[in-house]
Amino acid sequence: MIILACATELECRHALARTGCAPDSGARANVAGLDILVCVVGVGPVAAALNIGGLLERHPKTQGVLNLGICGSFDPDLPLGTACVASAEIWPEYGVHCANGDEEPFSFQMLPDLHLNPVNRLDLDPSSAASAMGLAVPDAWPRGPSLTVAGVSGDQGRAARLLARYGGATENMEGFSLALAARRHGLPFLEVRTVSNPVGVRDKKRWDFRLALEALQSILPNLAGAEK
Repeated sequence: MIILACATELECRHALARTGCAPDSGARANVAGLDILVCVVGVGPVAAALNIGGLLERHPKTQGVLNLGICGSFDPDLPLGTACVASAEIWPEYGVHCANGDEEPFSFQMLPDLHLNPVNRLDLDPSSAASAMGLAVPDAWPRGPSLTVAGVSGDQGRAARLLARYGGATENMEGFSLALAARRHGLPFLEVRTVSNPVGVRDKKRWDFRLALEALQSILPNLAGAEK
């Protein structure tokens, strides 16, 4: 069984729109022969951690975690609606933050039973994770590190600092929590998100959530080989 984790019911509904499966949290779905448990984990790293942790405890035979949703892009020239694959999950919140913009990760681990190096980064292997879950990531989808934040970047200065420090491709609010839980349980983790906005841009004329959600509809069928 694969856990399909989405932050919101809206994202979940679009992720399952072309599968004929119910988007209800807790529902079981069959997509191209794959057994999927649907989970709406909530918005932000705290809600996501609480929900995925409990779910993995209740379902010890889980084969992997698939995170689908929308995201911001650090590349202002990347077309909105583009499907982006996380090659790493980074949590820049974990550390010391100064008014002048300086940031420094803590020197100690988050969890006593899981060693990370660096302490706020999880490197991912999307192709291997997908294969382990009976999925395949299209070569055309761009890959890059995704930054998980508790609050999205509100200006281009903050976005530029994060980009310079971490080299992020996308910004999201749940991925690190989900990836960390999967790593702790020894499970493959795959994160694919569609771009809804440039990171740090608050001008809504440059956002397109509808386009990103529509693009999300083709992600699971493509991963499962049900759509060519």
